[in-house]
Amino acid sequence: YFYNALYNLIISEFITNLYTFLIIATNHAGRDVYRFSTKCNLKNKEEFYLRQIIGSVNFNYGNDFIDYLHGFLNYQIEHHVFPDLSMYAYQKIAPEVREICKKYNIPYIQENVFIRLYKTIKIFTGEESMKVL
Repeated sequence: YFYNALYNLIISEFITNLYTFLIIATNHAGRDVYRFSTKCNLKNKEEFYLRQIIGSVNFNYGNDFIDYLHGFLNYQIEHHVFPDLSMYAYQKIAPEVREICKKYNIPYIQENVFIRLYKTIKIFTGEESMKVL
């Protein structure tokens, strides 16, 4: 029983860590995402919000089932801009944030999680680099 329990624990930890990596790391990496070489001036609200938007990516969203599978982390841009809102509030404000970005010509990236994984692997292997601001 001990080895069976240990085996199951190791497998479940591996799957959980893989899933967590897939959901969190991939919407913060890619050649289309910025990383910053300087600290953000928190007194400058415009700079703060811009950095939150161009430094993260959303996954596809649209219904509760998909959002649940992503742990509602598919609204990463909205989460970075408004970190204190509930996950259901992100569903409601996402179209508005997207329209504001469109209005001011700010990139609002939303892609499939597996496309993001591919882009993250290209960064990790050194094949591509993230944009630097």
